[in-house]
Amino acid sequence: MNKEFIQIDYDLKDMIISALRYMLGRKTIGVCATANFIMKNPKLIDDRVKNVMLKDLEEYFNCRGIYYKDDECDYQVWKSLYEWLRNHG
Repeated sequence: MNKEFIQIDYDLKDMIISALRYMLGRKTIGVCATANFIMKNPKLIDDRVKNVMLKDLEEYFNCRGIYYKDDECDYQVWKSLYEWLRNHG
């Protein structure tokens, strides 16, 4: 069986950043799926991606009381991803 591999390049990494940004505040199963995908694929996370994601998550945490209400489940997922990113690489 032939397997095709996608190249890990700047564009793919930007798509992963976009996926995280899209899921912030969504309150769906996609939040967990996105965070799990990121953590299962550490090769996608270089310093640039890591720093962007950490900044985006910090902004989310700072805005929780204003824009994101009743999101405790999502908060726990993002908090876990945040800690993983801080300790990654």
